[in-house]
Amino acid sequence: MFKRVLILFTMVLIQMSAYAGPWYATVITTPGGSNTETENRAYAGLVWTLGEKASMTPDLSLGFRSLRVKSSNSVEGGDLSIRIKLDGGISFDSTRLSYVGGERDVMGNIGIGYSNTNSSLLGTAAVQGAYTRVGSDYEFANQKFVPYLEVLTADKPNKVNSGGAGSTTYDCSEHGDLFEYTGNTYDGRPICDPPQIIQGPPA
Repeated sequence: MFKRVLILFTMVLIQMSAYAGPWYATVITTPGGSNTETENRAYAGLVWTLGEKASMTPDLSLGFRSLRVKSSNSVEGGDLSIRIKLDGGISFDSTRLSYVGGERDVMGNIGIGYSNTNSSLLGTAAVQGAYTRVGSDYEFANQKFVPYLEVLTADKPNKVNSGGAGSTTYDCSEHGDLFEYTGNTYDGRPICDPPQIIQGPPA
């Protein structure tokens, strides 16, 4: 008796779904995980001072940067560098320690340093891309900005892959426990199929 009632109820649901249109499944998408990697890189470069202290002979820069690079392309870390004057003889010029943040393609630098040549504490800020950095120092002792252009061997940070592919599931629970997604679609959208009528064993 109970099985007949269940079969009858199932047939009614099938007829109702035929008139009411398809029962669409709820699409649940889970994005892939995010990865973070640490990239350490030493570099060298040539620095041209701009403005009134401009010189055709560049300074030599030597540096080391350590960055945490995310699969979303955001980066943050630090950069330590020194400059060596080449004009008029080789001599130690200055040192800088900067925070680095931004995206892989464009990073901002902001930090402090010390100029041995001018005996001054420095504030420094720059914008950095692949193989180039443009910025300015501020000499506190002389109270003036000293802009510069730097060409260096450091490329933009390497790309980090995500933690894996996401997943997609189809939920039919809002239409009742008897409905399920079996791979069928209607008008390009996944639909929930009604249960199949299971015949009992022959009498």
